[in-house]
Amino acid sequence: MEWVTGLLPGWLVEWMRVYVVPFLKIQVRVMARALLTGMTDTLLFLSLPITISLGSQSIWNARYELTLTQQAQIERWASVAQLIAYRENVPPVVPLVLWYKENSLGEENPNNCEGIMGLYTAVSTGELPCFPPGPQTPWEIIRQLQLGTHVFKTYCPEITYTTTDPKLIKKCYLYYNAGPRSRMNPDASAYVMNGYDALHQNMVLTDVQGRQHRLTALGAWPVHLAIQAQLAQRSEPIAAPILLAPAMLLQELLDKIWTLQEGLHKREDSAIPPGIESTAAALTTPATCRAPVVQDCFIAPHTDGDMALRPAGSPLFVAPTKRGELMCGLFPGIDLIPDKASLVVAPMPGQLIRYTDGNGNLTIQIENDEWIVWIIGLRSYTAAEGAVTTGVAIGAVSGAGSYKPGVHYAVYDKVNAGFVDALSFIPADMCPPTD
Repeated sequence: MEWVTGLLPGWLVEWMRVYVVPFLKIQVRVMARALLTGMTDTLLFLSLPITISLGSQSIWNARYELTLTQQAQIERWASVAQLIAYRENVPPVVPLVLWYKENSLGEENPNNCEGIMGLYTAVSTGELPCFPPGPQTPWEIIRQLQLGTHVFKTYCPEITYTTTDPKLIKKCYLYYNAGPRSRMNPDASAYVMNGYDALHQNMVLTDVQGRQHRLTALGAWPVHLAIQAQLAQRSEPIAAPILLAPAMLLQELLDKIWTLQEGLHKREDSAIPPGIESTAAALTTPATCRAPVVQDCFIAPHTDGDMALRPAGSPLFVAPTKRGELMCGLFPGIDLIPDKASLVVAPMPGQLIRYTDGNGNLTIQIENDEWIVWIIGLRSYTAAEGAVTTGVAIGAVSGAGSYKPGVHYAVYDKVNAGFVDALSFIPADMCPPTD
């Protein structure tokens, strides 16, 4: 640089040394600091929403009963499984449940010769040849699904395509795992019940060879319910999971605040206390929307029993303005839609269990000794799993015209073993208008 300054007049070099160079040094530091700050802010601006999305998606995914891969397999094979189930005369989701239990819905045969359906007895007795390990074609998967479903039916011939009795379904899953001569209580079977609730966690399974395993995977019965919930509300997601998850968590937070404002987070059960139902029930049973309809897949509900356990309230905090017709299907029941956003409340006391699929479809099941109710189609949960009382807010819907307008409500009578007319349990003052 000296040869450059040598060409300049001395006074100009001195002026630059005194005035220009210090200025440039200061500005370089300022510009470098500004550039570094700008880069940091830009990185934060870009990474913060991504971090929030991924973090909230991870939180939401932890609520799923089945992984996203397993849910995709269920969507892919649901129609085939239903045809197999119809042919073998077993409930529609049974082939998928057996496949999940034996091979996690994987399409590769394991190394134990039992195939994707765990056909140990048939292989060990020579009835069927060894299933070679490795990936299988779709046609081979269909064949094995049918083989396993056929064995399930032969072990439990009393089950049918329309069976909804939980006791019978649990017993049949037990027979498939432990053999048709098993006298074990299905509720004590790890294969059947593991992961169902807090009392059925990490249960010990003894296999047909006498080996014991402590399970972490879901049992057949909670998988049965989870698959039912997914297939009952199949729809396209409104957004990718990376965007859907944080939005749903934010909505849940807002709905929980709404629950607190309404005072429905610890509401006491208003039903008749156990033990005094015999006389009081006849005098205090509230008027309902209508007498129970008995048709197709709906039976007459039992009228005795403990009135404190009966579904005596509406699942919606505000009266619905629209309703569908009674419909059969995986969860025979009725659609209820309010005109505006509404909290969803427990219509009876019992143990609450939640089922959520990868598209953000939310389902709640509440069960007590006499009844089971399913409430499908919520936009958010506001209650944790566990014991709930009548009237406690358990979720929310968005009202007519929105993506999650209302709920599908189904009531199962455990005493008479069948679904009943859900509208006949809703109080008269909460009835939707007739068309």
